[in-house]
Amino acid sequence: MAHFMMKFKGKGSYGYIRQQKILTILSTLLLFALALGFFFVGYYTTGTKKNLFTVVAILGILPAAKSMVRAIMFLRYASLKKDTHDLYEDRCAFLPVLYENILTTSQRSYFVPLLVYANRSLAVLCEDAGDPEALQLHLHDSLKTAGSDVTVKVFTDSRLFFKRVDEMSHHGQDQELLTADSVFSTIKALSL
Repeated sequence: MAHFMMKFKGKGSYGYIRQQKILTILSTLLLFALALGFFFVGYYTTGTKKNLFTVVAILGILPAAKSMVRAIMFLRYASLKKDTHDLYEDRCAFLPVLYENILTTSQRSYFVPLLVYANRSLAVLCEDAGDPEALQLHLHDSLKTAGSDVTVKVFTDSRLFFKRVDEMSHHGQDQELLTADSVFSTIKALSL
């Protein structure tokens, strides 16, 4: 007997987007199937659409539609390729990192493959950022609102990003109360 067991990946880990695509598609299909099932059971048992099962089916469409929107958002992006992830991991070996974040602002969504934190500084790689300043301001304001006074720099060029990461790794980690965990918790809360 084969066992299917999926290790759930949390936000900010490699492979998160790939896993969420599968899970959201399956949950969307299940929710729509349940809603339709309630409708057909009600119609079959009563012979009319005017019954309590139809009300439950209509209410069941709401979470199904929400799940569908989430699935569409995840389908727009792809997880990092293995060799790209390995390169990132080698370059950022001793620093706290977050992978594969989808950050949304009121204007647009950003795929952020890598964030690195050290010494009250956050380096963000977002090569397809149409307006990196808007993302930078959004992250800075969100972190400040959460009580984290962190310098945020968004890079669209990976060479400049890794140059900054090298500088950050040479300075070591700070021993202040502000930790990577609290900064990353805020970013995860902002992510899809």
